Amino acid sequence: MPLPDDSQLALTPAERAKATVLIVESEPNDRNNMRNALKSLGYGGFSDVPSHAAAFEKVQDRKFTHVIFEAKKTNMPAKDFLHQMLEQFPSIIAIPSSYEPSVDDVFDLLIMGAKGYLVKPFTADTLEDAIVNATKGEPMSPAVLNAKDRNEALVAILMASLDKAATTMRQALQFETARREVPRMVRNMKRSAELAKTFCKGGDEGMLDALEKFCIERSKGPATRLGRLRKRLKTTRAVDEPEDGQEAEATGS
Repeated sequence: MPLPDDSQLALTPAERAKATVLIVESEPNDRNNMRNALKSLGYGGFSDVPSHAAAFEKVQDRKFTHVIFEAKKTNMPAKDFLHQMLEQFPSIIAIPSSYEPSVDDVFDLLIMGAKGYLVKPFTADTLEDAIVNATKGEPMSPAVLNAKDRNEALVAILMASLDKAATTMRQALQFETARREVPRMVRNMKRSAELAKTFCKGGDEGMLDALEKFCIERSKGPATRLGRLRKRLKTTRAVDEPEDGQEAEATGS
């Protein structure tokens, strides 16, 4: 069964036309490239500023639905910028941008309320994906945001989404309702894999270690309800069955 595309998650031309995007970017070339990409994608309005502090002057004169901002410090820390922006405009969709999301503490910005992130260098397609995912995608699970062990939580979410996608694709061979759910499940799986790869502490090695640990723990027990029931029944019978000597003594009495 071929994997479906992500066409179900998109902004309509009307939604793009209504969107207004504020670009906070210190590099002139990146600002210009982002403006050109937004224009080619059909977004209704956009404006740009070279620093975080300048963004607050801009939002006093114009309403924005989205803000794409540098995750590194310009004339104020990115965390302070996000906190103040969401405090003043709680409905704005904030998207940090970074060449190195794991280094620039993008994960901390997601915890604070950012809805997604843009990896640089970007293309029109990756910019569109970042905006669409931040606008319509499912938010990051609180289990990840509040986890003490981030790697463990990210891998658990990844494996759970993989399991759901596989189950849905299997059911889709028979049921139309499941077939309609396949694109969403596959999309969630891809996003959870991307999040794990980007934000696991220790990079790829840290993610692989967490995956190995998760799979070893999962392999210790039956994977299905029926398997777990059989294991419990087997354990119960072993406890209830008398030893040979006890059985003989009971028979002789």
